[in-house]
Amino acid sequence: MKTLINNLKKVMALVIVFSFCSCSTNDELSNASTSTNSSLKTSSDKFNVFKGPEVQYLNGKARSWISINKEGFPLELAIEFTPDVLVDLPIPTDGEMVMPENNILPGTLVEDGATVLPLHSKAKEVTPFEHIGLNFQPMGHDPGFNVPHFDLHFYAITLEERLAIPTYDQNNQDIVDAFNLFPDPTKMPNDYVKPPLIQASYPNMGKHWLPISWFIGSNTFTHIMVYGSYAQKNTFTEPMITVDYLLSGEEFSGTYSQPLTFEEPGNNYPTKYNIYHDELNGNIYITLSDFVTR
Repeated sequence: MKTLINNLKKVMALVIVFSFCSCSTNDELSNASTSTNSSLKTSSDKFNVFKGPEVQYLNGKARSWISINKEGFPLELAIEFTPDVLVDLPIPTDGEMVMPENNILPGTLVEDGATVLPLHSKAKEVTPFEHIGLNFQPMGHDPGFNVPHFDLHFYAITLEERLAIPTYDQNNQDIVDAFNLFPDPTKMPNDYVKPPLIQASYPNMGKHWLPISWFIGSNTFTHIMVYGSYAQKNTFTEPMITVDYLLSGEEFSGTYSQPLTFEEPGNNYPTKYNIYHDELNGNIYITLSDFVTR
C-alpha cells in the first residue's frame, strides 16, 4: 500500500509539473516542488517555470522553457519536443529527400535552415542566451557526424547579430579573420579546438569548436557538446544529438568543459546538459542546467 501511495504521488507531481505544456507564452508554473528531470528531481526547492511560445517543428511542436527558483536563480533552460517531432522524419533512404511543408514556416525558418525557438524574457534576464536555433540534419555532416541528428544551438547573440554572420569568403580577409581568429584563449575550454579555415564555418552560425577527445581514437556519435564563436566572441553552446539516441529513450546528464573567462561577467552559465523523456506524454527534453554565476 505504501508503494502504491508513493507511486500515485509521483504521478500527480508529474501531471502538475508538465501541465505547462498546453499553456500560453507568459504563463508560469508557480510553487512547483518536484520535477521528472535529471537535474531537479532531487531538489526540494520550489521553483517557477516560464515558457517561450510553442512553434510548429517538423511534424510536431517545440518550445523553450526556463525554471527559476524562489531567489530568482536559473535552474534549467530547456528545449521541449513533442513526440511527433520524431515521427516520419525526412530521412532519405533512396531517391530525393523531401522536406515536409510544416518545417518551412513563415517567421520561424531563417536563412541557415534553422527554426528559431524564442526564449521567454525571464530566460534572457537570468542567462546569457538570446534565442535557440533548431537544425535538423537528415544526412548528417562532417567531421564524423554523418548520421541523422539535431544541432541545437543556444545562442548568446541576438537573432539580428546571428543573421549578419556572412558566408565564408577566402578572398575577404576580414571575413576569414572573423571566423578564424581565436577568441581570447581563456574564453574557450582548453580541451576544445576549431577546425582550420573554412571547415566548420557556417553563415548565420559561426565557427564550431569540438573537444579534442573527438579527434582521438574511435568515437561513436550519439551526443556531444559543441561551442561556437564569431568575431572573437564565444557565441553559442550546442548539444548535438542523433535521432537514434532520442528514439531509444535513453537518458543522459553530464557536465561539459568550461572556459576560464566568460563574455558577460556576473551572468549565470550552465555547466551540465541533459537528455530525458516524460514517461506520461512522451515529450523529449534537451536542457542546460547547474548554472553558476561567473
